Amino acid sequence: MSRDRPAHGSHADATSMKPRVPVQAAAEPARRSLLQTLRRAHVRVASISMAAVGLALLLAAVLALRTYANNHLELVARSIAYSVEAAVVFNDRVAIMEQLAVIAQRESLREAELRDQAGHVLARYELADRQRADALLEAAGEPLARLLMPAPTVAPVLDRGRQIGEVRLRGDGAVFARFLATAAAGIALCLVFAGLGLRLLSRRIQRDIVEPVDALIAMTHRARVQRGGMQRAPASQIAEFHVLGEDFNALLTELEMQQAQLAQENRSLTHLANHDSLTGLYNRAYFSRRLGRILQDAQIQGGNIAVLYMDNDRFKEINDHYGHAVGDLLLIEVATRIRAQLREGDTVARLGGDEFAVLLAPVHQPQDALRIADKINAAVALPLSERHERIVPSVSIGIALYPQHGQTADQLLRAADRAMYEAKKSGRGTSRLFEGAYVVSDISEL
Repeated sequence: MSRDRPAHGSHADATSMKPRVPVQAAAEPARRSLLQTLRRAHVRVASISMAAVGLALLLAAVLALRTYANNHLELVARSIAYSVEAAVVFNDRVAIMEQLAVIAQRESLREAELRDQAGHVLARYELADRQRADALLEAAGEPLARLLMPAPTVAPVLDRGRQIGEVRLRGDGAVFARFLATAAAGIALCLVFAGLGLRLLSRRIQRDIVEPVDALIAMTHRARVQRGGMQRAPASQIAEFHVLGEDFNALLTELEMQQAQLAQENRSLTHLANHDSLTGLYNRAYFSRRLGRILQDAQIQGGNIAVLYMDNDRFKEINDHYGHAVGDLLLIEVATRIRAQLREGDTVARLGGDEFAVLLAPVHQPQDALRIADKINAAVALPLSERHERIVPSVSIGIALYPQHGQTADQLLRAADRAMYEAKKSGRGTSRLFEGAYVVSDISEL
């Protein structure tokens, strides 16, 4: 009596029947080319280098400006002190102011002040708003001037070696800003030209590196795809790439040698699979395949073909009496003589032992096959050699025609074999055309 399965079993089955969600393969990460990598590296190096050079040049310009401004203001202060010496002695404030204003305006001073020995201000000059540079230069120059020269430039006014006053000066910050702007513009222009030069140099370096690599990649791809006629890597100016190219060329040469050796071995194996090792004729397997293809063509296109089945007369007697070496020589010579009597498109094969077969395609009438058989008998029936004049080989030949004597390869070979035995009965060195109906048998019986 059957029982129902437990509920949890059904639940397990239902669970197992749920469709599985396919697991997506992880996406392959995007890879940059060698050219892109080199370009990024060159851009980083060039940017950092030019930024460092620009900052260094700008710092050098600022330091040079500071030194120049200090020296210039000290020279101007001494010049003012010398010019107003007499006016200070006589306390001529008008003359002091005139000389102070002339020099201050000429030297682009922002502030100029002259004090006596007691510290009282005798004259003071301050650049008027209408004379100042534009607001942008003024706004940038004022903090710059305080940064470079936080203290005023002071020069003593001397009379006969005794200090009678002092001159205090401050430079115009707009001058500093204008100078730095000009220097920055010049540095930027130099950096632009330097950047262009670096770009050209970078492209040349990339070309020297990337082109040999691309050539090796292309040759590797061709070697993998074409498997023959492979080019060689050209010489490179870069030592490492030159060594790599030489090693790659050596590898290609070795690969081509291995391919040539493999092709030769394949040809040798193909030859051994289709030919008889003693006579060099085709073997039974090749003859059967060849006969099958010719029969298929004849069935489709029409036409007649003939199969000749041959057996050496008295071969066992000769082989036993003279030895296997003479027997092999006889088989080789008979094979050569048979092949010499055939047309270009005909096929001759050694079926095994002392038996041979010939495929004549096409033949127009039975007399064509009989005529070739007579030529073979005449050529074979000659002394074996000068050394073995007493040995005169001969063959008995049976002939079967398509479509008269068979429709298949088995039928034709069996019919030719029977005709060959009829030829042997009539005497050595004769040929006989098959007579009778189709012979139905398997080629393995032969």
